[in-house]
Amino acid sequence: MKMPGFVFLVLLISVTQTFSQRTEKTINSAWEFTTAEDSEKTHKVNIPHTWNAEDPFRDGKEYFREKGIYRKTIFAPEEWQEQQVFLKFEGSNQVTTLFVNNTLIGEHRGGYTGFVFDITSALLPGTENKIRIEVDNSHNPDIPPLDADFNFYGGIYRDLWLITTNEVHFEMANEAAGNFLIKTPEVSAENARIEIETRVVNQSGERKRLTVEAEIFDPQGNSVQTLRRNIGVNSEETAEVNFEEDLKNPQLWSPSSPDLYEVEIRIMANEQQLDVQNSKFGLRWFEADPETGFTLNGKPLKLIGANRHQDFEGLGNALPNELHYRDYKMIKEMGANFIRTAHYPQDPEVYRICDELGLVVWSEIPVINDVTDSAAYHEVSLQMQREQILQFFNHPSVILWGYMNEIFIRLVFNNEVTEAEKEAKIKTSVELAEKLERETKKMDPDRLSVMALHENELYNTSGIANLPDVIGWNLYFGWYSPGLESFGKFLDEQHQKYPNRPLIISEYGPGADVRNQTIDPKPWDYSEAYQLKLHRSYLNQVQERDFIMGMAAWNFADFGSSFRQDAMPYINQKGLINFDRNTKDIYHYYQARLLEEPMVYIAGKNYQERYVQDGEKVEITVFSNAPEVVLKAAGGKITSEVTEGIAIFRLSLPEGETLLTATADSLSHSREITVFRRENLLSSIEKKQLLVNVGTHIQYKDPVTSQVWIADQEYREGSFGYIGGERYQKVLNKFLGTASDIQGTENDPLFQTMREGIEAYKFDAESGKYRVTLLFAEPEFNASEENIYNLSTSEKQEITGLRSFDIKINGKVVSEDLNLARDYGRIRAAEISYIVNSDGGITVEFEANSGKSIVSGIKLEKL
Repeated sequence: MKMPGFVFLVLLISVTQTFSQRTEKTINSAWEFTTAEDSEKTHKVNIPHTWNAEDPFRDGKEYFREKGIYRKTIFAPEEWQEQQVFLKFEGSNQVTTLFVNNTLIGEHRGGYTGFVFDITSALLPGTENKIRIEVDNSHNPDIPPLDADFNFYGGIYRDLWLITTNEVHFEMANEAAGNFLIKTPEVSAENARIEIETRVVNQSGERKRLTVEAEIFDPQGNSVQTLRRNIGVNSEETAEVNFEEDLKNPQLWSPSSPDLYEVEIRIMANEQQLDVQNSKFGLRWFEADPETGFTLNGKPLKLIGANRHQDFEGLGNALPNELHYRDYKMIKEMGANFIRTAHYPQDPEVYRICDELGLVVWSEIPVINDVTDSAAYHEVSLQMQREQILQFFNHPSVILWGYMNEIFIRLVFNNEVTEAEKEAKIKTSVELAEKLERETKKMDPDRLSVMALHENELYNTSGIANLPDVIGWNLYFGWYSPGLESFGKFLDEQHQKYPNRPLIISEYGPGADVRNQTIDPKPWDYSEAYQLKLHRSYLNQVQERDFIMGMAAWNFADFGSSFRQDAMPYINQKGLINFDRNTKDIYHYYQARLLEEPMVYIAGKNYQERYVQDGEKVEITVFSNAPEVVLKAAGGKITSEVTEGIAIFRLSLPEGETLLTATADSLSHSREITVFRRENLLSSIEKKQLLVNVGTHIQYKDPVTSQVWIADQEYREGSFGYIGGERYQKVLNKFLGTASDIQGTENDPLFQTMREGIEAYKFDAESGKYRVTLLFAEPEFNASEENIYNLSTSEKQEITGLRSFDIKINGKVVSEDLNLARDYGRIRAAEISYIVNSDGGITVEFEANSGKSIVSGIKLEKL
């Protein structure tokens, strides 16, 4: 039946009035993108997007830190004539400027919090509208962070939302990014006081009589109370609307029971709903005590977890929500109850996930390493803190608001700064900290304020450490500072000197490269074994001290840092897991220490090839939280007690493959390893090349070829090894020879270690035809490129950094005057292969002409 025209019109008006409410949708897809540097080259991108997913990880180039431009045309329906339209950014780094139809809408400074622009006035309903967004991640002295050990990725790297509302709506374009506040100032097991604060905006042309409702739902989804306020709001006016209510016998939020309530707020007029918003919240109370540590809901809780950076291999910081979820699920499955969002507020999805999983959060703004003494820098810092607090206020997981990290570290290590400049820097840093502390307490008096310090007395003498509620210490004893035992001593001294300060460990941990393996771990060898040694020690020392609130390992995952060199250039490798989220052994060790449900895990995921001397036993490490573990191998089984999450087995295993199975209670875990006897490597040279990682105790595996370069050894008759020289170490207590980025190779650890002053490398091999390949890298930046044959003896002696040596194989000179700096370049990998016909035995001699000979690796192949 055909509908009468007037009926259709009435229905259309009714539908428009009923449904001209809030709509929220992402507009992430198919943006035209170009950079200011190359404005002619335009391509389609989807948001989340960064233009730095790859370039921070390339040799010899600084990553792009300038302006990127996003363009899109959107159609504005006619009904938008009677609505308000907003663009909501969850995160865009770091200066974002919005134009609609070439009209400047506004600018936002800061790259890690959300913001909203009202674009209503610039839109043309009923036609297409041009959106242009300019994003600039250039260094800006007035915007934190100025400098940090992570990449400052540019782009709109979080979701972008288009939101339409009624002309009468809850406030959107504010520092809260449209969030309303749910405060819980008084919580106990018997009662919880709830305060709800929101703002209603009337952008219609007339005064409105409105009813604002707040409905509260319990964790099971049951409506427990509906609160109402009747208000009158003039045209172009904003009205504050507040509610208060008590909940009896509340269900409390905690890591073990993350119960969440929900509030839905609504604006009603003439029984029609004009706008609606929802937010979950939780009820809990907590305390930081300088003697007894942290308590949640009246019970002691040692906070143990990790810091987390938001980037991912191949994506930069432009992560889909699913990857955020996977990270935090892994953190929870590790047994952690605590996370620090170092060093900036993270995606809104992160806080929702932490609420639901039950992870206590320390959230902070990126005021890190340095401060600019300008009113603009101070104001942007304060704005960041306000935005962080207002946008994530309702999340019960957030317990600590952080506002500074190692703020004096650049000052301490800058030898060129004058005393007057130093004092001025301290003064402005302390002044900013005082402002941030006041602002934090003004915005949220109930949560804890915190800052993270590095190991330096300046934080105490300047008075800056007296400002926040809690002090976090970033401590790297056994890595940047010597001695694992110094960690506990430092904490005891700080506690004794400042007994009223609650303390937490905000960072700790060594670098670990899964390509590096050993059973003899040493500082700065980048082995997984040393990572385990340090973390085990730190866990024990924190557990022994009740006054320490907790600890956050640095870092949950390896992350991008363009200035880093170390074992893997451009990557900070202190993660408990890799950049691609494959686990390191240490992740499973934390499970053994933290999980309540049973677990067992054979360590050595990346150490499946074992090279042992005759009579030497193979050491197997098993992680478990059971009292004891049974290990089956080679037809037998052994039982070992578990101490601090670890059971150690030393087994006499035959050459070849062995299946290991560890059992604890009803759980089991298996791993296959392959054992090689060193004394048999020369006799089996036809089947398997012999590769030696010279100058180190580390076994290195090339991830591309899967070849294993075995740890070095001193020559013994009938075998192979070095003669003379010493391990090269640029710093005596750091067992990585040089931390420099070795150019021309991806196998940096293989070239970063070397034997210096070596006289020879000898193989007692049988007669035959061989290929001998030598690996080199000149480790000194000031190494001379002089040709010694152009110099007299006295001139040679005067030249510093001149390294020249000859190479002989079985007495024959095969390379003369090898000067690595001249011939290949400083800090650059070089490989030289030689064909040798041997009547029995191969001796590679290194004869120094000037300076000391040096070699990083030797490969012997039977041809």
